[in-house]
Amino acid sequence: MPYTARHEPSLGLVEVELSGEVTAADLGAVTSRCISFQKATGTERFLIGTNELDLRVSVVDLLDIPDKQYWDEDLSRFSRIAVILPASATAQKAAHVYEMACRNRGWNARVFPDRRSALDWLGSGGK
Repeated sequence: MPYTARHEPSLGLVEVELSGEVTAADLGAVTSRCISFQKATGTERFLIGTNELDLRVSVVDLLDIPDKQYWDEDLSRFSRIAVILPASATAQKAAHVYEMACRNRGWNARVFPDRRSALDWLGSGGK
């Protein structure tokens, strides 16, 4: 499995780690898992790590997450999603496409260069 997802009560968030070859089906599955955590725990903060990510998705696949899946599975509109910038240039572009797609659709997602800045933003309550 190219991802892990776990609720971190001490941090007040759901933490996801994506690694290796990740497909659109994998992104859909981990997104569903995160939304399930949200419904079970009330958590509205998500930290997405991208360790050695080899993203095998199209732009349409990325757009479908905030455009369709978030709505279909009822992700809270108060959610904040922090994505740690991947190492590869291709995956970095995809992260920025995802961020832009989310923001254009009213979801609060941001890309960060490192874990610390992502956690700071998630903990700040800021936009």
